[in-house]
Amino acid sequence: MLGSESVRKAKEDIGKSFLAYPLWMALGWQDIKQRYRRSALGPFWITLSLGVTVAMMGVLYSKLFHQEIRTYLPYLATGMVVWTMISSFINESATVFIQSEGIIKQIPMPFGIHILRMLWRNVIIFCHNMVVVFVVMLLFKTDPGWKILLFPLAIGLLVLNGYWVAILLGILGTRFRDIVQVVNSVVQILFFLTPVMWMASSIHHQVWILECNPLFHVFNIVRNGLMGGEVPLRSWGVVVLMTLVGWGVAFRMLVRYRARIAYWL
Repeated sequence: MLGSESVRKAKEDIGKSFLAYPLWMALGWQDIKQRYRRSALGPFWITLSLGVTVAMMGVLYSKLFHQEIRTYLPYLATGMVVWTMISSFINESATVFIQSEGIIKQIPMPFGIHILRMLWRNVIIFCHNMVVVFVVMLLFKTDPGWKILLFPLAIGLLVLNGYWVAILLGILGTRFRDIVQVVNSVVQILFFLTPVMWMASSIHHQVWILECNPLFHVFNIVRNGLMGGEVPLRSWGVVVLMTLVGWGVAFRMLVRYRARIAYWL
């Protein structure tokens, strides 16, 4: 049974972390500035690198997959930008508390602030990378129509899922340091199992296999909202269910192990 005091403290941790948005937003911006200090392009170096990668891979894989480049390049650009944020969320979640060890040991503050700092930092990078997508969409005249309104909602759900993933992996990664390497390996495998570069329609009648991959549904709602594809109600349902279940499991983990995080560092 979970103690009522532990539950209360876990709820306060989450609530106070969201209310402290000036702090974690400032820390997230500081991380970006520190990483690209004295750099002429700053975080746009990532955008430039991603743009070159998308252009080269788009030309190559459109030939390999026998796809029209005006259809495939926007698909690839969207997939690579979204994957960059998802993989960063997962990989950095395993070290989210480890990276903040100095602050955690010296300053009492909600653990959620460190999670939101990491999420905000990657959202900023995502916004920079979206320049690549917009350029490609303008170049090939991709018109998403009214479905573009679903895109912010899909990104919001993605970030909300990133929070509970960070709770789970952050706690596990702090307790068991090998988790970091395991997560990195799993993310590499997921890249090839998720339709980032290839289209789900290419496997024809075996699309049902992808249904077992939750990231497939995440890509469905994000990519289709941005590119004006069909509204995948099943995928929306899966992502919402994943959000609810994930938060339920993560909250129990936070209640049970929150007080031990600082001692494991």
